Amino acid sequence: MAAKELRALKVLEFQAIRDRLAAHCQTETASELALDLQPLFDAPKIWSELKKTKEAYDLLGRSTPPTIRAGSDIRDSVSRAGKGVILGGKELYEVGRALEAIRLMQAFIATVPEIDPEAEERSTAIDVTELKRIAVALVPHPKVEDSLLYCLEPDGTLKDSASPELSSLRAKKKAAVGKVMERIQAYTTGKQRELLSDPIYTVRDGRYVIPLKSENRGKIKGIVHGASSTGQTIFLEPQDVLDAANHVREVESAEAHEEQRILKQLSGRIGSVAAPLIGSIDALTQLDLIIAKAKLAYELKSSFPELNQGEAFIEFEQARHPLLETETVVPISVGVGRGKSVLITGPNTGGKTVAIKTVGLFVAMLQSGLAVPAAHVKFAPFSQIWADIGDEQSIAQSLSTFSGHIKNISSALNLIRSGSLVLLDEIGAGTDPAEGAALARSVLETFHEAGAAIMASTHYGELKVFAFTADGFRNASMEFDTKTLRPTYKLVMGAAGASQALKIAQRYGIEEGILERAKSYLTDTDRDLSVMLQNLENAQKLARNAQAEADKKGAELQRLQQEAEKRIREAEDARKRANARAQEAIDGALRDIRIQADDLLDKVKKSGGAGIDLQKTRKDFESLDSKGKDLSGRFRSKEKGPESTGPAELAVGDQVTILGYSQPGVVLEIKNARDVIVQAGPIKMTVQRGKLTKVEKKILSAPSQARMLSNAKANTVGTEIHLRNMRAEEAKEKLEKAVDDALLAGIPFLRVVHGKGDGILRKVTQDYLRGHNDVKRFRNADPAEGGEGVTIAEF
Repeated sequence: MAAKELRALKVLEFQAIRDRLAAHCQTETASELALDLQPLFDAPKIWSELKKTKEAYDLLGRSTPPTIRAGSDIRDSVSRAGKGVILGGKELYEVGRALEAIRLMQAFIATVPEIDPEAEERSTAIDVTELKRIAVALVPHPKVEDSLLYCLEPDGTLKDSASPELSSLRAKKKAAVGKVMERIQAYTTGKQRELLSDPIYTVRDGRYVIPLKSENRGKIKGIVHGASSTGQTIFLEPQDVLDAANHVREVESAEAHEEQRILKQLSGRIGSVAAPLIGSIDALTQLDLIIAKAKLAYELKSSFPELNQGEAFIEFEQARHPLLETETVVPISVGVGRGKSVLITGPNTGGKTVAIKTVGLFVAMLQSGLAVPAAHVKFAPFSQIWADIGDEQSIAQSLSTFSGHIKNISSALNLIRSGSLVLLDEIGAGTDPAEGAALARSVLETFHEAGAAIMASTHYGELKVFAFTADGFRNASMEFDTKTLRPTYKLVMGAAGASQALKIAQRYGIEEGILERAKSYLTDTDRDLSVMLQNLENAQKLARNAQAEADKKGAELQRLQQEAEKRIREAEDARKRANARAQEAIDGALRDIRIQADDLLDKVKKSGGAGIDLQKTRKDFESLDSKGKDLSGRFRSKEKGPESTGPAELAVGDQVTILGYSQPGVVLEIKNARDVIVQAGPIKMTVQRGKLTKVEKKILSAPSQARMLSNAKANTVGTEIHLRNMRAEEAKEKLEKAVDDALLAGIPFLRVVHGKGDGILRKVTQDYLRGHNDVKRFRNADPAEGGEGVTIAEF
């Protein structure tokens, strides 16, 4: 990245975004990458990075990633272990933590169900293709991990349990040290303490000594390790203490040798897996950084851009600068792109610089694989980012403010590429206004001709006119409240704004006399232009308010229309389901009658008719069958629509009745001039045209049929259904059928057992009941009835 492009990131305060990203990283290696994050300028790579972040964002929405306790970068340690170097205990422990992190991350990614392209239900699956591709390199080594964490303390000290030999030696060492203490304390507390200057012992050069009075030299056998400054005391290590201490040193030497053997063994185990382990660390670093990007997206309440393959542009709605306080920042909506440059005007301190920085920072974030805090984002990558924002004065380089700006602009003009984003704050300022405006216009035209997208701010009236008339440019202004003399920080597209210098001066306490004198120095043209811009801004504000009110009412009307259409569809669906089930019940009753009649007649025949009036029995059953058919016919007659329009007018999707078949059907295919394929309930059949009658959609209005069915239906319909452990769609479908059946059967209430859980099935249940016209009321069950795990509906 060019030095000037790096400077653009500096003035856009991109480092603050890096710092916040690094704070979400759990590993040192990922944190280092976050602090050095750079925007990409290759479109496929940019979209790939954004896809990874989106996958991690979706993944965090359904589960919590593991806590990674890996610390420093261990790749150098692993590499040295691979060359046979014996690592220290602290290094080995850090490798063990890294192996633990690799195992946990691999398990976390592996448990995510993959999307089955053939499956109809995809609500539990998310796309983590890129994350799983990276996670392939995560190779756990549980045996190596266990041996390291089993043998080592967090500070790198080997545990006693690292080996039986080490445990034995440390026990011997403890006993030997205890013997030394016992011997030395015998001199300070026993009968020989009278020979000492003080009844204490000290340690000199690792040796336990007692302060023996000089006149008692030779009374205790041992080695002298020094004397006091007065010479009245010598520091003596008694011989028996010396022998015991030497034994401690022998045990310590054996202990050190055993510790070195264990460290060598553990280092060798790491060395045996060095290559795949380094690859795993790289993959863990990538995943940690990607997950950190997703966490930052949640923190900033960000959105991901729509995938676009067009020329460089960015467009967003309700965007918030990510470094400003969420509670106080005023959202802006703007679009900037190649051939769609924007020139912002308006008052000082009105938010022009913040708006420019928001656009630049959003582009830098998106091209670094980061989501941005806006309601909706459209984006196509830029080829470069150039920014000239702020005071460029430099005493060290002998640059004035104007010279500093010109130096930056010159660099951009020399290196500009098509598709670049150019951000210019107060272009042409700091010099003679006439020359500055002329130079600014020329620079803007040159950038535009080079294919750059420009967002600039200015106070020059000439540039406001230029943006109105030039192709590829649009005016925008920061709104100013003339009543309060304060900016509102709202960005208004398509309007040029007045600078409001005198009004802002009034707000900050400049005397009225000075302001009046300043007004007198304005030319008539200046005053007319200022008044025209102010009137235009006021008119546009009124128009925006009127449009907003109209949009609000239009949205409300659309919502009401959609609600009405939804109610109509629900009523129609309920009518169809009730009609179909009622017809099925009638047809089933008729079938049962016929079967029972046939069975009884067969019995009569087999008995030879002894004792039975065969003719009368047959007539009784024929009468019953006739009544059943009459019931079915009267039910269908009330559902019958307009007269048939004739088989010649049949088309795919038409609803038809089939001669000799009570179930209505739908035309699936016109096979030829004679045959038609029809779906009737669960049966698909080929039927001759002459046996079909086309009908309009039926309107369910059969209270009498419902009453006739209620007694039979009530015997099979229950007052309770169970929805627990079902998916939302499955539960809703079962609930709809249960409500319809209960209404047909005349049952006054229904007890719906959905369980507590996360409350999803309770919400599905109560949302459906709330929108059903035949539900009188519903409530959560009392604790004795099941509490929040049960909803009781009354019809």
